[in-house]
Amino acid sequence: MTQTITERLHIVEGTDWKDAVIALLEPKSPYRPWRYGFGESPAGDAVAVVLNTDPVSVLTELAHIGDDGDPGCAIVDLPLWGAGLLDLTTLAMMLDVRCAVTEWRLDGDAAVKLQLALEECRLRSEPDSRFGRTSLAAARTLLHSGAACDGCDSDIDLTGPDARDQVYVHTVDSYRRPDPTSPIVSPWLRFSAIDWPAVLCRACHERMADGGYQRFLDYRFDQHPACPECGGRRTLSTFYGMPVGVANIPPWLHIGGCCVSDERWSCSVCDHEW
Repeated sequence: MTQTITERLHIVEGTDWKDAVIALLEPKSPYRPWRYGFGESPAGDAVAVVLNTDPVSVLTELAHIGDDGDPGCAIVDLPLWGAGLLDLTTLAMMLDVRCAVTEWRLDGDAAVKLQLALEECRLRSEPDSRFGRTSLAAARTLLHSGAACDGCDSDIDLTGPDARDQVYVHTVDSYRRPDPTSPIVSPWLRFSAIDWPAVLCRACHERMADGGYQRFLDYRFDQHPACPECGGRRTLSTFYGMPVGVANIPPWLHIGGCCVSDERWSCSVCDHEW
């Protein structure tokens, strides 16, 4: 749904990025790691959520102040695929709204510029933006997960005061473009990546550590059965339907299409399906 553009935009800052993302993902979370300015905050006013990642980032989904008039309890509806995060300093420099990194409220043209830029970028969440060892990449990965474990597909309970100790973010090296002398086999990163950013529950985090896994993809594929045809350990779990955003389908899943069949696994080594 397109947001109404107004000429007043409040800034709410998460003082700890992980606690802030947990609070965004789970409305019942006791975490309230927010800082914001003083002054009138009418219900319905737009709020830009800023996280203290490195570099500092801003949520592409705007929040809105509720009837209580408290910016720290502003309501944000996250899309199913997770909201995006943009580098706030670079964005402010490009828009020529430097006040976005220093002020607690933007008015007039500055507010409109920032809102329009966030609206323009809200549907962008390519997987390569989650590659890297920065806290910004980690925050993007956690937001994208929707609080589900990539290792076992179970939901992670974020309602308790110890939620930050129950969720782990596996980061990977930054994506590097292919060598100019090598042909690109596929436009999708999921087919060429040797590791993948992931969110893990405590149990999967401990199993991965105990098993000596350095790469999440090795751990995830070892949870799948070996191919009965070639013995390969890169089998994919098949799901059916026509998903939106194929690039964001993780490497351990196989798109079976609209016609449902009995096949539940696909081998990425020999293409055998069973």
